[in-house]
Amino acid sequence: MTQRASLCACVLLCSALVGGGKPAPVAGSADHDAVKRTIEQSIGWAVEKDFEAMFRLWADDMFHFWLTSDSTVVGLEDFKRHAERWRDPDFRGTRFEFRDLRIRFSRSGDVAWYSCHLDDCGSFKGKEFCLNDVFQTGVLEKREGRWVHTLMHGSYPVDRIPESYVRRFYSGLFETKK
Repeated sequence: MTQRASLCACVLLCSALVGGGKPAPVAGSADHDAVKRTIEQSIGWAVEKDFEAMFRLWADDMFHFWLTSDSTVVGLEDFKRHAERWRDPDFRGTRFEFRDLRIRFSRSGDVAWYSCHLDDCGSFKGKEFCLNDVFQTGVLEKREGRWVHTLMHGSYPVDRIPESYVRRFYSGLFETKK
């Protein structure tokens, strides 16, 4: 074997060892598609209101923090209690859209993280409401052959908080004291 061939073989072997020997999933791969479906169904479940399907998307040790402090949830059992409010027959998800969904994988390929902008709409007593342009991030792990959320977070950039939220949560900050 020539010196050049030996060097190439050494570089390839080291690259395989450092990278875990297996490339991270890429767009269009089965794992990438499964992660994307899991992310989409974490919101889309509400259209059909399939609670059992929704709960299968989450790890037992999950952490969820959405737009308000009362949405902090730690653990699947706590999440099931939190989800009771969505069982109201007058509530239903109507539509959702993920924009700029970016999914990345760990070198080992068993952890994925993502970010996107989300529009999430539902109806209550026939009146539609929407959370538009929520910045959503999350982490998923492949456990026992399936992808589950371990973390999900939703927020608004400070310069894009909807006026209704500002009025609801921050109105006292802008009132002058007499």
